[in-house]
Amino acid sequence: MSKKRERRPKKILFVSPTLGAGGAQRQLINIANGFHEKGYEVSIFVFFNRGKLRDSINKNIRVFFPSIPSAILKRSELLVILLATVELARTVMKEKPDILYSRQWPKMPVAIIGRIFGAKTVSGEGNNLGHELKNRPLLLQARKFCARLSDKVVANSKSLATETEKVFGLDSKVEVIHNGIATEEIRKKSQEKQEHEWLGDHVPVVLAIGYFKKSRQKGFSHLLEALQIVNRRKVVRLIILGNGEKEEMRDLSKKLSIENKVVFKNAVSNPFPYMLRTDVFVCSSLYEGLSNVILEAMALGKPVISTDHKHGADEIIEDGKNGVLVPVEDPQSMAEAIARVLDDAELREKLGAEAKKRSEYFSRARMISEYEKLFSNIKNTVQNN
Repeated sequence: MSKKRERRPKKILFVSPTLGAGGAQRQLINIANGFHEKGYEVSIFVFFNRGKLRDSINKNIRVFFPSIPSAILKRSELLVILLATVELARTVMKEKPDILYSRQWPKMPVAIIGRIFGAKTVSGEGNNLGHELKNRPLLLQARKFCARLSDKVVANSKSLATETEKVFGLDSKVEVIHNGIATEEIRKKSQEKQEHEWLGDHVPVVLAIGYFKKSRQKGFSHLLEALQIVNRRKVVRLIILGNGEKEEMRDLSKKLSIENKVVFKNAVSNPFPYMLRTDVFVCSSLYEGLSNVILEAMALGKPVISTDHKHGADEIIEDGKNGVLVPVEDPQSMAEAIARVLDDAELREKLGAEAKKRSEYFSRARMISEYEKLFSNIKNTVQNN
């Protein structure tokens, strides 16, 4: 065995809030599976043992979760988090991982636990900090403290890395590792059966995916307004896949008189048959990290229309070449882009073909290789000190 092989971290514990069908969870599982395939000893800890992505985890990866009585689960989410944090600490103490990797809010307790038990911690940033921490000074200070405790902070786009360094006042440079996708797996899963009545019909269908949040991050109200504008001249339908409170958007669709042209469906573990069989994919977000769903739609050769949001849309899409970028919160521009792409078969084919080419850069293999180098550098730096 080579010296390089001996010095690499052997055990990695990935930490996630749930196994829900969100982009951050899917990406974390994607990374965990990739490291397992390369021979690392990989495990996952989840604070809440729920979500549809359990089947996406390699069967040989151990999944830890706290055993908490149902009465407590129903009573207090905060108490569950505190008890789960204690269980995470016990798991780290017992398993002794070389690396702790986390995204979303678990990165705060992970940074502290890693420092206490001597595990190296990597904290992933994947969303716009300006929006996440706006008017939340206590959370800002907590996040800043934990980012400084982490051995390395990683952002999934260049502009987010710059923002993270500035907001948290970090002395060390934030690493940029773009999200990666398992292209062949996506294309294989896209062939699975999906029998929604609108798919394969003669009426064009637009697809959007995202969680329905009170913060309205995904910009679905603007997308609905755009759909109304497009339908003034041609019939177009819209499918939105995502969990969360949909009532406000349903009410808006009725107000706009397009309720018969839009369907709100819960998130599914395999959205790829929808991507493959709809005509255009639209990302209407007000802000994001580097969007997984944009990459996945492009991998399937779909024309993508996205807002030019922070962060990362312009790091994926070259406007007019492999997709279309429109201003944030501009339903008119979005409607014009949707109509233009649907009306021009040659443009759709060109955008889809170029999107497919562009998606090849964002491979899971490239992403795993970059994380592997990062994790090894952290461990070796510690050994040399």
